[in-house]
Amino acid sequence: MKKMNKLASYTEGFLGIDTSNYRTSCCLLDETGQIIYQRRPLLIVPQGKLGLRQQEAVFQHLKALPPMFEELGELKNVRFGVTTRPRPVKGSYMPCFVVGESFVRAFAAKRGYLSLSHQENHIWAGLYENQNLIDKPFISLHLSGGTTEFLLVTWQNSELVVREVGRTSDISAGQFLDRTGLLLGLPFPAGPYLEKLAKKTDLRIGVTVKETTISYSGPEAKVKALVKEGTKDEEIAYAALLAVAKSVSRVLRRLIEEHDVEDVLLVGGVMANELIKNRLKTDLEKKAKLHFASIEASGDNALGVAFATFLRG
Repeated sequence: MKKMNKLASYTEGFLGIDTSNYRTSCCLLDETGQIIYQRRPLLIVPQGKLGLRQQEAVFQHLKALPPMFEELGELKNVRFGVTTRPRPVKGSYMPCFVVGESFVRAFAAKRGYLSLSHQENHIWAGLYENQNLIDKPFISLHLSGGTTEFLLVTWQNSELVVREVGRTSDISAGQFLDRTGLLLGLPFPAGPYLEKLAKKTDLRIGVTVKETTISYSGPEAKVKALVKEGTKDEEIAYAALLAVAKSVSRVLRRLIEEHDVEDVLLVGGVMANELIKNRLKTDLEKKAKLHFASIEASGDNALGVAFATFLRG
């Protein structure tokens, strides 16, 4: 594995681009692997909407990326990496990622570039801040606005090998929280607003967990009923966040034992939530070592693909 011991010259760099359905992200690392430029503005979602249609996301990326490249200036000695699909599986596709790849193809020309999935990017962003996990097997929980997946991560020649070992059967945890936020009149994405609103309560929302599969359609129906009954918004917010934390904790506990791993890396935008994070620490601290990313590295970003590009030299 490449050592981060070069002297910074700033004549070369490692640029990552990620154009997800939530943010336009650009991250440049210097020759030592330090972040020297990062932009990750949220896409603009109208009040009352649960996200953007793909053509709307594509249009916003096309507007957001040129100013970033103008800020970066000449990139003749920069090596590029970009996310090109949602997951590292055959047939995985989402139009918004075409924007980032198109820009990188144009700038990289014949030099080539590293292509990763958005999911791998999240894992690499977590690894940037938890480099002791590189070359070790671990379970990764990818908990974001559109994804709730439990992944067994192993390595082959210092490359990630990602296998899904748990998921949701319907909507993701992030979608459940966003729909809860919409019912409470909160902006999108709702996670940070739910956390600010939440007030500890004895109210509980049950979640169906079958082995390593979670269903959030039942909790969504329960939230609708609670809103109709006039339950306090702050109590609903707390109960919804706790429901997510408890359900993923149950699956993680099973996977830790089943795959005999001692490390869990938790990534994705929902993992920026302190209530969920603290509950998982309480539930699993005696079962495994939990590794978190910072708030900036948890949400959608281009740090992961920039870091993976840096490691490949």
